[in-house]
Amino acid sequence: MATAASLLLAQEVDPWAPGFWRDFAIGMLKPLAATVVVAMAVALSFTQRLGVEAEMLYAIARSFLQLSVIGFVLHFIFTQSSALWILLAYLFMVTVAGYTAGRRARQVPRGGYIAGVSILAGTAVTMFLLVVLSVFPFTPRYIIPVAGMMVGNAMTVTGVTMKKLHEDVKTQRSLVSQ
Repeated sequence: MATAASLLLAQEVDPWAPGFWRDFAIGMLKPLAATVVVAMAVALSFTQRLGVEAEMLYAIARSFLQLSVIGFVLHFIFTQSSALWILLAYLFMVTVAGYTAGRRARQVPRGGYIAGVSILAGTAVTMFLLVVLSVFPFTPRYIIPVAGMMVGNAMTVTGVTMKKLHEDVKTQRSLVSQ
């Protein structure tokens, strides 16, 4: 017997459904427009002999691949009903954010670990309260976007704070060591 999720997936990707290709073409207008703008930038770089066309094309291909993979992963997670997938996605976001914030403050010893724990502690408490207080249900539709925004902001704040703290300690070392 087919589950509701598999029926929903079958309906979503049925290329023979009425209007599927029309909706697909309409959905591709914005990515096509973005591609035209990027192609204009590459062409401008070529005509001005800036020599960065290869780097631009590599960046375009890499971003297309990354966004495609993220799209497939998010589609998979959003169709799951298990809380395990939500938690794994959240922990993955925290891990990447901790690593990124730690790299921004390379001079701080164990910066990635400190950033990861800080981001996890701050966002986990907030997400827990939002779910317990029934601000929104514990479903991927709500948790993933809100957690992504919170983790992203926490990553930025943590990276900047760690870098500024290191700079302040460095400039005022004589006051700290007394």
